[in-house]
Amino acid sequence: MFQLLNEKDKQALVALLDKDRIHNLQFYEYLPYLSNEDKRFGYYGKYAEGELIGAIYFSPFNMGFTIENQLDVDEVHERLCTLPSKFLFGRKDVLEKLKPIPNRNVYPYNYGSIPINNCTYKELPTVQQATKDDIQSLCSFYEGKNIQIEIPELIESFIEKGDVFIVKENQAILSAALAHSISGSHAIIGGVYTEDGHQGKGYAHECVAALTQHLHSRQITPFLFYDAQLNHLKRFYDKLGFHFECEYLFIHE
Repeated sequence: MFQLLNEKDKQALVALLDKDRIHNLQFYEYLPYLSNEDKRFGYYGKYAEGELIGAIYFSPFNMGFTIENQLDVDEVHERLCTLPSKFLFGRKDVLEKLKPIPNRNVYPYNYGSIPINNCTYKELPTVQQATKDDIQSLCSFYEGKNIQIEIPELIESFIEKGDVFIVKENQAILSAALAHSISGSHAIIGGVYTEDGHQGKGYAHECVAALTQHLHSRQITPFLFYDAQLNHLKRFYDKLGFHFECEYLFIHE
């Protein structure tokens, strides 16, 4: 039976996640919520003979799971169906073991990395690192956009780490990209978006390239996922040196 996890379970949870770290990066974003002070965020887990064999993270936007082979996926399905999160994200080969989740749509995504030394950089004069002065503008910029990141709760911590890159015109943000779920030498690139009317100018490419360069300089390999049905996104990320890892599924309301 799955139970709500808390701080005393952190060591066991991290040990489980680290067995397949690059496919569990989303989990690390929510580790601060193990204290369960904000009931909208947290983890469920299942123990067998004192060992944690499965875990589910949840937030208002996201949920995902990681399991050992001995765990019955029907139990995972039952718990996932009780959570109000809008999005379920994970490896195709794992999610396909679940029964369909009622009233959810399924989309294929590609998941992979931009390996260190596999990206050619150039000077990017239009791009700048976001500062705390940009927090409110970024919240407004991302509001209503389908980026699957809890921006109001997390954006300040992203900026403090220097992991948000933007293109601005006066005080208006035209394009942005950020890194999240940073764990050891890995991170996820997300929040890649350019405002209508400014697309096609290369701003998003420059934001992602600057962010990638920033991560690579810290010996962090960025991972990302994109809609597998959109060929222009494949071309976009291939130009940045994207290396395909595996197929993912995105399941949402």
